[in-house]
Amino acid sequence: MKIEIYCNDSLIILLDAKPELKLPNESQVQYSKKKALQELVSEFEKSSKGTLLIWSAEKYKQLVKAFFNFHEIVEAAGGVVFNEHDEILFIHRNGKWDLPKGKINGKDRRKAVKGKPKPDAADPDLQVACNAAIREVKEETGLKKIKLISELPLTYHIYFAGSRRIIKRTRWFRMEGSTDDILQPQITEGIIIARWVPSNSLGCIFMHTYESLKPLIKSVLANT
Repeated sequence: MKIEIYCNDSLIILLDAKPELKLPNESQVQYSKKKALQELVSEFEKSSKGTLLIWSAEKYKQLVKAFFNFHEIVEAAGGVVFNEHDEILFIHRNGKWDLPKGKINGKDRRKAVKGKPKPDAADPDLQVACNAAIREVKEETGLKKIKLISELPLTYHIYFAGSRRIIKRTRWFRMEGSTDDILQPQITEGIIIARWVPSNSLGCIFMHTYESLKPLIKSVLANT
């Protein structure tokens, strides 16, 4: 198993086996104790350079639990939205191209209890994330009609709020929208542009987006 957590432009990887190869600009450390792990991660997050790979074949679950316990967890959801021309919907905020997403809130949870189950009644957390993803896409882009197609890989990224160290865990969904809806960026949330971008013309987007989104977008396109 492997979990990838981005911190700015750097990457932390939690791995359940000893790596076979060492990549350039990558540090590899075997997990031993919580205290040593916390010191290692804190120092890396301050410098945020390259890749830090932490592995354990026998204590992987302990490694993952300890790592996430060092941070406050924020749950979020978002969408990779295609239109009828195979264009992808992006927003522009804080100088970066981004995908519409946002934090899961109490309203999303209440709706999951009262509403129709989708797409998997056996997983209430998934229903909550679906509600949140659809709501955020509509709020941030102005789309009115959205069809949820499938769940996509999770992303994790670390950010800081004063002394708080936070991991945002985002559940993503592939969606379909239409150019019949007029895009209206949510200015109150700092979004200045909402735009459909051809899926074969993402060079500029990749130059000015977050590292955590690149593997997600590439995996979606590879399976399109």
